[in-house]
Amino acid sequence: MKLDSKHPSELIKELASRLADDFLFELSIYEYQPQSILDTRQTIKIKAGEFTQTLIEKKIEALAPNKELAFHSIVRHNKKKYHIPMIDFKPPENSVRNSIDSLQKVIPKKIFNELVFYNSGRSCHAYSVKLISNSEWIDFMGRLLLVSHPDEEQIIDTRWIGHRLMSGFSSLRWSANTKNYLALPQKITMHSTLGEKF
Repeated sequence: MKLDSKHPSELIKELASRLADDFLFELSIYEYQPQSILDTRQTIKIKAGEFTQTLIEKKIEALAPNKELAFHSIVRHNKKKYHIPMIDFKPPENSVRNSIDSLQKVIPKKIFNELVFYNSGRSCHAYSVKLISNSEWIDFMGRLLLVSHPDEEQIIDTRWIGHRLMSGFSSLRWSANTKNYLALPQKITMHSTLGEKF
């Protein structure tokens, strides 16, 4: 399998090139179980200096038929832990596009300005390459719950937020190995009403 420049691994490869070689990224192999609160994963750690798309391609190719590959928000360096801000939106994509300004009002500017969006095959994902502390990550996840007003349809997957807070890290799928998913995540462009492009 060949991953192109629109796959999120390209974004993380660019981030890795700006970090010291001994920063550690985390991925996992998991089995999708709807409505389950269990989060059983086989964790994989990759040094920033060894992170390549070819390595990710091999991890995806080696997946068992019922497994998927996910990328985690946690980045470790020495004894410190950071997070890559991530968002899992609810479908459809046009709802996400119409809510960019609401998102901009709620999450910190330093995170919002670095957001990169992906069509995940069912809805949208987003990553910010602005590393944040664990306490900032918890605050960020809480803010995602406030993007939509109480009387509006939620654009963020609230079950995803619950799972991720319980696990202590965010996680987004990078493969499309099972029938549950329609496609690999692919980079897309978003616009705010201010004309800003993301």
